[in-house]
Amino acid sequence: MDMFEKVDKLRERANVTYEEAKDALDRSNGDILDAMILLEREGKTRKEGNENYSTAFGSDRQNQAAHEAWENGKERVREGGRTFGEKIKELYNKSLVNYLVIERKGERIVKLPIFAMILILLFAWYAAIIAVVVSLFLDCRYTFIGEDDLKAANDVCDKAEDLASQVKDRFVEEFNKGKDEASQQ
Repeated sequence: MDMFEKVDKLRERANVTYEEAKDALDRSNGDILDAMILLEREGKTRKEGNENYSTAFGSDRQNQAAHEAWENGKERVREGGRTFGEKIKELYNKSLVNYLVIERKGERIVKLPIFAMILILLFAWYAAIIAVVVSLFLDCRYTFIGEDDLKAANDVCDKAEDLASQVKDRFVEEFNKGKDEASQQ
């Protein structure tokens, strides 16, 4: 029996690839029985008929479980009778009827829909952050107005203004202190 016949016979009996069969035969000096034992020890042999490949939906317990999980997941999306898309549409509508107002010394500088603010933050976040920080030090006041209750957002804005005011006052105090020390010398 030539090498090809041995590889073919071993491949057929052990249900392995040609490469695995040839490698096992090479390591067992061409002995089919020793190669079969070697493949079994390495866990490479597969029993014929154990494989189950199916693209048919619900053909076995695993597919049925996946189908049930999918159906349960679809139900969870409909939280409170609204789908995810309906929630996004509601948020979009709210972002158009609520506004960010920026004032300085009682004079309104900008009244911007929340949607526009979100777009600015998405596409020019670096410039927006710098502008907010600088404007807080220039005594600008941020408030949210609109149809919804925006008290929590306005409380955050008030805290940011207080913090900026404290930092600015501290900076001015330190600057004046250093200036006075320099003039005394």
